[in-house]
Amino acid sequence: MTQNLLDKARTVVETALKRDAQAAQATVRRAHRGESAWRDGKLDRLRESTEVGLSITLYVDGRYSLNSTSDLRPEALGPFLDETIAATRALALDPHRKLPDPKRYAGRFTGDLKLYDELGVAAVNAEVRQRVARELEQALRAAPGATELISATTGAGNVVEENTMVCSNGMEASTRGTYFWIYADASVRDQGDRKPIGSWSAVVRKKAKLPSVESIAQEALRRALVARRSKSEKSDKYPCVVEAAVTPRLLGDLLGPLGGQAIQQKRSFLADKLGKKVGSDLLTITDDPLLPEGLSSTTFDGDGMSTMRRPIVERGVLKTFLLDNYYASKLGTEPTTGGASNLVLPKGKRDLAGLCAAMGKGILVTGFLGGNLNWATGTFSLGIRGQWVEGGKPVHAVSEMNLSGNAIELWSRLLELGNDPYLYSSCRCPSLRFDRLQFSGT
Repeated sequence: MTQNLLDKARTVVETALKRDAQAAQATVRRAHRGESAWRDGKLDRLRESTEVGLSITLYVDGRYSLNSTSDLRPEALGPFLDETIAATRALALDPHRKLPDPKRYAGRFTGDLKLYDELGVAAVNAEVRQRVARELEQALRAAPGATELISATTGAGNVVEENTMVCSNGMEASTRGTYFWIYADASVRDQGDRKPIGSWSAVVRKKAKLPSVESIAQEALRRALVARRSKSEKSDKYPCVVEAAVTPRLLGDLLGPLGGQAIQQKRSFLADKLGKKVGSDLLTITDDPLLPEGLSSTTFDGDGMSTMRRPIVERGVLKTFLLDNYYASKLGTEPTTGGASNLVLPKGKRDLAGLCAAMGKGILVTGFLGGNLNWATGTFSLGIRGQWVEGGKPVHAVSEMNLSGNAIELWSRLLELGNDPYLYSSCRCPSLRFDRLQFSGT
C-alpha cells in the first residue's frame, strides 16, 4: 500500500506543476484504527475506521496555500487542484514561503527504526480488542482494594499508519508505523460525594512490549485509592518530586516557546537565551527522532527535511531553537526542525522512592490539572494532585493546590533525576527532584 500512496503523491505534485504551480509538496496518509472500550461489564464503544487523506502545499506566483482533501479519485484531483491553485493566486505575496533547500533532504536515515509490527498487526482484530478490554476490567475487579470500586472503564486499541511525502524539488520519502495501547480508569468511594479517579495506560510500537493487563489494572486502582481523603496543604515553598509519567507537561511548557513563530514574533521568554543558561547543570534534553521504537520517531519532518539527533538543552545551556523552513527564513538563519520528536533526558541513580527519601518532606506531584504558561514571560501556574511526603514516605493525598513560578527558575532548581524514565511516551524522562518551589493551597 505504501508504494501506491507514494505514486499518488508523485502524481499530485506532477499534476500541480502542469497546472502552473511553480512548486508543490504533497503528503498522502492512510491510517487504519481499531478500538474497543468496556465499561462496568458491558461493551461501551467499538470503533473501526480507515482514513485516507491528501495534504498539498502549493507555491504559485510567490504565494502559498495549504490544502487538504479526502477524495483521492483521479477524476476529483484535477478540479481540486484547479480550484486551490486559483485561490492561491488571490493570496498575499510572501517571499519566505518556499520549499527547503534540497541539501536539507540529504543524509536521511535509511536504517530500520522498528516502527512497524507485522506480527502484532496480524494478531489483532476487533474480537481480540474486545477480549483484552474485558480482561482489563476483570483484572480491575480482582485487584487489591476492588471492594471500594464504583466504576471501571477499560480499553484496547491499535493503529496502522502510512505516510508518504513528495516535494517537487527532489524529496521523496515514506514511513510506516504501528501503535498498540491499553488503558484502565477506576473510580472509588471516598468521603462524602467524592469519587477519586485513577488512570493508567501504556502505548507502544510493538504489541509484545505492552505490559500485562493485571499491572495496568492494579496501578489504575492503586492511584484511585491513594487519592482518597485528599486535602490541601498551606501555601508555602516546598521541595518536590515530579513523577516520570507527568514530566512531559513541564517539558512541553519549556519547549513550546522555542518554536519559530514565538521566537520571530518576540513572544518567547527564551528568544534571547540561545547559548545561555536556562536551567540547572543537570538539565540535558536531547531531541532524538531516530530512537528505535520511539513513539515520535521519523526520518523526515513536516517540511521534508531529514531529521537528526540534536541537543536542545545541554548542561542547562539552551543549544537550539525549533525553526521550520518558513520561520528560519524570516529570521535570516538556518532551519533546524519545526518541532521536537522524542525527548530524552539522562537517567540518575535513584528510583521514585529513593527521590522521595532524599526529599524527606515535601510534595510528590503525580498529576497536573489545567493551568497555563505565559510564553512571553515564562511565568506559569499549574493545578496539581499528588502526595504529601514526610520522612521520605507518602502520608496523604493532596489536591486543590497550584504550583507556580517562572520556568527558568523552576529548571534552575532541578536537584536530581531518577532512574525511571517513563517508556510509554515520546518523552523519555525520569522522575525529577526539585528544590523548594512555590505551592499555593489553603
